[in-house]
Amino acid sequence: MANRHVTDTFMNTFRNIALVLSFLSLLISCNQEIKVDEKDKIFHAGPVESGFGVIYWELYTKNRYQFCDGDFMDNGCYTGLYTLSGDTVILHDLKKHNGIPTNRFLIQRYSDMDSSYWAWKYPNEHTDWKELRRDDSIIGSTGDVFPLDDHNQIKLDKDNYFLIRFDSLKNNH
Repeated sequence: MANRHVTDTFMNTFRNIALVLSFLSLLISCNQEIKVDEKDKIFHAGPVESGFGVIYWELYTKNRYQFCDGDFMDNGCYTGLYTLSGDTVILHDLKKHNGIPTNRFLIQRYSDMDSSYWAWKYPNEHTDWKELRRDDSIIGSTGDVFPLDDHNQIKLDKDNYFLIRFDSLKNNH
């Protein structure tokens, strides 16, 4: 009889501990969502083509990013973590999106580029490269962001790259 009481007490204690641990685990997992705040934004990459349902992404302090692929009714945004190595950004846990072949991107700031960049970017243009740079800058961009393939080569698709719209990344890393 005493053994049964000890066994029942042990089982009740075990169940209570398991219940408390399950509840704590649930609370902890709910708080794991990565939150971003506009005041912490350090980089914004907008689409080269504008319109409804566009893709853009932003980097925030503490290596957090927000990726949005939606429309004016639902931005389709989610968050994750990124790493930065030089001018290469890796968006960890990036979901699959049309026109985005990878989670790795190369930042090309116009201020760091010379004539060979515009000759590469606009191979069929015979306009002076300074004019091409000025034209790119007039639309409010300070650079381009290109997806990289598995061999770290730029995937140049004239419709699926990003324009830098806000950049204080160098100041924050």
